[in-house]
Amino acid sequence: MSRPKKSDKAVKETSTLAVKRAYDYIRDMSIDFAIRPGEQINEVDVASILQISRVPVREALNRLVVGGFVYFDPGKGFFCRKFSETEMRELYSVRFDLELGAVRQACQEGTDESITAILSDWKKIADTYTSVSQEELIQLDELFHMRIAALSSNSERIAFLQNIYERIRFVRKITIETNAVRESLVHDHINLVQAILKHDAELAVKLLEDHLWINSQALKENIRTGMLRIYAADMS
Repeated sequence: MSRPKKSDKAVKETSTLAVKRAYDYIRDMSIDFAIRPGEQINEVDVASILQISRVPVREALNRLVVGGFVYFDPGKGFFCRKFSETEMRELYSVRFDLELGAVRQACQEGTDESITAILSDWKKIADTYTSVSQEELIQLDELFHMRIAALSSNSERIAFLQNIYERIRFVRKITIETNAVRESLVHDHINLVQAILKHDAELAVKLLEDHLWINSQALKENIRTGMLRIYAADMS
């Protein structure tokens, strides 16, 4: 007895799921530099690990090129994104501009109910953040900034910010390793939301500028630390 053929819809859904699996897998490897900067990505290996064909892997890689997680060298293949001070500085700068715009708009358009919900959550986090892992705190921090951006309902800004946060996450993990920075991060968030709740755009912008600012020397040191960790196995 012959097997029933899958419907076109079922085939499409299966293909879409396979592309997403490949996309998420390679993106996560790129975010944490589990694939080293500039290292070629072997499509056959990825397909084998995920037990899918090379077609969805190739589609996922093309999408990741657009997102800045992967780059394509004609005639050679796909490679993990590079890790440079210039790129990080540019990403931090764009993040700065986008978030300032988001906060200004949030002060104008954010509802008291939505703002109060964010404030309530971070007052709870302030009581427990010392027991939260570095990974969890980074996730909470990114969610905080996404929720602020969402107050103005600008979907394009949110999408750009999400991409930037994923691409700078490796450096930001290094940035928040000290207890003093972690404590400052939590208190900065609470003060910022309180200013937004007052709809005080001038104060909110000033607080956000102070919160997001990082000097070039500190960024350079964080990148150097990141490079040492990426290549630690080669130095041992």
